[in-house]
Amino acid sequence: MVQGSVDNLSDQIEVNDDGSPVDMPVSVGSTLREAREHLGLSIEDVENRLKFAPHQIEALEADDYGNLPEMSFVRRFVRSYARLLKLDPEPLLASLPAIPVQPSLYATSIEVEMPFQDNKAGHGLKIVWLLTIPVVIAVVWVVFVWLNHREPTVPHETMEPVDLPVAMTPASAVKTVPRQDLPVVPLAAQTVPVPGSVAVVPAADNVASSVKGMEVGAGGAAQQSFSVQLQFKEKSWVRVKDHDGRVLLSKINPAGSEQKLDGRSPLSVEIGNARGVRLYYRGKPVDLAPYYNDGRARLTLE
Repeated sequence: MVQGSVDNLSDQIEVNDDGSPVDMPVSVGSTLREAREHLGLSIEDVENRLKFAPHQIEALEADDYGNLPEMSFVRRFVRSYARLLKLDPEPLLASLPAIPVQPSLYATSIEVEMPFQDNKAGHGLKIVWLLTIPVVIAVVWVVFVWLNHREPTVPHETMEPVDLPVAMTPASAVKTVPRQDLPVVPLAAQTVPVPGSVAVVPAADNVASSVKGMEVGAGGAAQQSFSVQLQFKEKSWVRVKDHDGRVLLSKINPAGSEQKLDGRSPLSVEIGNARGVRLYYRGKPVDLAPYYNDGRARLTLE
């Protein structure tokens, strides 16, 4: 059917005596219109296939280039239209005006320069986008929630032990009194550190006075009761046990506080922040420097 249309158009072209076609103006618009009508296509059919606006198709078939955009658009239009009608576009392109025509005031369709696409392919692309957008939104939401609920990073700090068992101490064994400055009395005897257990040996005169103060029980056993005083310049954890293993004190003491303890010797003393604590045993200061071990001090008072 298309070939017949082309033959009919060729029959209407005049020829010279030698058989060559006579140069005569070719109406591009009328050629396209006749071919379209011969194929039984309507303006709407061309619009659906080429994606051109109806008023642009009508303007081209009427050779009304003043109502069309620039000439480059017209050439693309003619080429696409000729291919749809199975015509050779080159003779039609050669017949277009060489002088640029003033662009039309009509708005150009955004689909003009798009090649012919299958409607099914465009529909599939829309489905892909509709499926992709919810996934992107879900990912952004998950990242947002994770950033808002993430726990802040806390720098590592060296803490004093606070999870040690604390025994209940009778009120008579632990006394909290206001801090008071005690006179510093030099040690009468030199203390010598012993690994694992350190004994503070009192002077001979003090031993004699202590023996006089001993109380003899009903069974004849002598029980000694000595006073331990702790002054805290800094916050420190302290644990004190008596001869029977009874815990006299096990807690974190704030800076500026003071503790006084009474118990049977020997007394086992463990101090967490030893540099911030002053220790007095039977009224005399005890030098903790020899017992430092990684900031702690462990010693036995006898």
